[in-house]
Amino acid sequence: MKTLKIAGAVIGAVLVLGILYLWFADFGQYKPNIERAVADATGREFRINGDLEIRPLLSPSIRMEDVTLANADWADEPHLVEIGAMSVSVDLWSLLSGPIVVKDLQLHDVTALLETTADGRSNTDFEVPEEEPPVEDEEAAVRTEPPLVLRNADISNITVTRRKPGSDDMVFTLESITVITDETGQQAIVGSGAFLDRALTLDGVISERQAEINATFGNVRYRSVTRHRGTEADVDITISRLTDVGEVLAITNLPAEDLTLSGNIALRGESLWLSDVTFGVATAKLVINGELDGAAAAARLELMAEAPSLAVLGSELPDIPMTASASLALSPDALQVDPFEARFGESDLAGSLVSTSGDNPGFRLKAASSLIDLRPFTTVENDERPETAPAASDGDQGRYVFGEEPLPLDELRALNADVDVEIDRVQARTYHFNEVAVRVNASDGVIGVDNSFRGGHGGEFKSNIELGVSDSMANLDITAVASELKLGAFSGEDLPDDLVPATGLDLDIVASGASPRQLASSADGRLLLTQGPGRINNDLIDRLSGDLVAQLFSALNPFAKDEKYSNWDCSIFAIDFESGEGEISGFLLQGEKIMVVGGGEIDLNTEKLGIEFNTKPRAGVGVSADMFVTPFVALTGTLKEPGVGLNASGVLLEGGLAVMTGGMSFLYKGLMDRATAEMDQCEKTLAEVTGAASDQTR
Repeated sequence: MKTLKIAGAVIGAVLVLGILYLWFADFGQYKPNIERAVADATGREFRINGDLEIRPLLSPSIRMEDVTLANADWADEPHLVEIGAMSVSVDLWSLLSGPIVVKDLQLHDVTALLETTADGRSNTDFEVPEEEPPVEDEEAAVRTEPPLVLRNADISNITVTRRKPGSDDMVFTLESITVITDETGQQAIVGSGAFLDRALTLDGVISERQAEINATFGNVRYRSVTRHRGTEADVDITISRLTDVGEVLAITNLPAEDLTLSGNIALRGESLWLSDVTFGVATAKLVINGELDGAAAAARLELMAEAPSLAVLGSELPDIPMTASASLALSPDALQVDPFEARFGESDLAGSLVSTSGDNPGFRLKAASSLIDLRPFTTVENDERPETAPAASDGDQGRYVFGEEPLPLDELRALNADVDVEIDRVQARTYHFNEVAVRVNASDGVIGVDNSFRGGHGGEFKSNIELGVSDSMANLDITAVASELKLGAFSGEDLPDDLVPATGLDLDIVASGASPRQLASSADGRLLLTQGPGRINNDLIDRLSGDLVAQLFSALNPFAKDEKYSNWDCSIFAIDFESGEGEISGFLLQGEKIMVVGGGEIDLNTEKLGIEFNTKPRAGVGVSADMFVTPFVALTGTLKEPGVGLNASGVLLEGGLAVMTGGMSFLYKGLMDRATAEMDQCEKTLAEVTGAASDQTR
């Protein structure tokens, strides 16, 4: 019994001495040991240049001043982090039972520099031996409580700089943030700072069942109310306004409306469910029902959107209703949208899309539509003649339409795509076409594009483009054929089918090169464009064509300004290309009152234009030669800076692009001499150009 008393006294004395030691001992003497331990863990020099105070009892705490952590040896500055003063106190029993409760955090006068090199190295990549990751505790994996609880905090004067080569430094400044928890457990948060030269503010109240947060970033205002019940929460978020958000993100044409999000979010097992969620831009909404599978890192979402007007998404969009829906499956290496369906105004589109990444990136799209109506996007007010682009300046990217920048051969060769789109009808303002089919297949360095459609008034069009890509160049092969195609783009929808001119097209071009410039300069082949008898609406040509085309048409046809329609017998244009040099082998416009013939060259090597036209009256229709102000017209300049030239008397034509022609010789004088004597040159000219084409192929 005496021995037990002595043992108890000794143990008690030891405990008392231990407590006294922990209470009064100066742990600052262990500063070198702490510095060495952190340096070993990070591979960087760690210094506590000021005071170090450690109190292990009651509320364990640590306080240190003037702390530095060295930067990477290649970095601009000597320190990654500098801390003026820091202190942390925790609840003693939380260290044993968890989660860790931080009773008070003080952090002041901190600067941090985050740097990245051009080759992707970061100064936060610490050179320490890698250890095997710890085995995950299954019970901890499903635990929903946070690993750390912050009760009170006072943080001030924090500056974090993000530095990357070729970019300006991005600086985030936290002037102050405080967290105060009252006796009921409710937390109040207040903070201010700046980022991207825009002021930041934050204030909120968080309790066990609800969180209210208000924040500003420049002109952008954020407000959220979250009511949570265990693993489930109702959210209500407003961001004002989208135009202000667009200013921050450098996105234009966003509507001046608030962005709202409200609904229910729930964590159920390993899935995150979003249900009855509305996402609003003014009166638009998006309903989401689905789940996010964390274990498989895959998401499955059902999306639906509805807006009474597209204009709420951008002022340049038409005022037509829009609805859309889609089923999405997202995994680490694929996005599958199957099915999707959208309707805007009278237009519709439905189908499926699969996009893959990883070892075999690519996409597959299959879509169909009964109608794509372009009329709401081309209003009557905007149907005026488009202006020709101004002449190129020294600041423009090169002096060629076909630029000299290299083709992205590696990306083109790696492209893997399968596209199949079918549209029953495409409706423009003055014409329509039917049975549109577009098919694209890209694999193993070969890209093929097939397109076909039928004219709204009859006929059909088919084209094929094949691009073969190697390590050093691309080989291009283009063929297109139009047979009795009646679109009516320059005739209008009101004319009967028999008055709409039928268009014929025969195009066969091959080229090779490593840039658009080289492709154009190597082009070989032929273009033959013909149009049969019918009416042309002179006003539509003036409104729907570019300024240069309208100016040229007005110069060639002196009756266009006074008559609504021009009655044409035929139009023929043939040009042959050899190594980029195009020679016009036939040009004829034969109308009821006039005949226009022409010839010349289009050189794709230099992109220079040299084309002459001559207009004469048809015999026997009461038209005299003195009615023509500009019988001789020239199209000169380059593809990028074209211009309509002078007439025979040297009078400058209207329009800012008119240029001097320099007295080019007329190439089709023989045909022009016969123009007033022979009433019909259509068949003869067509026979000549098709015969010349046959001779070239023999």
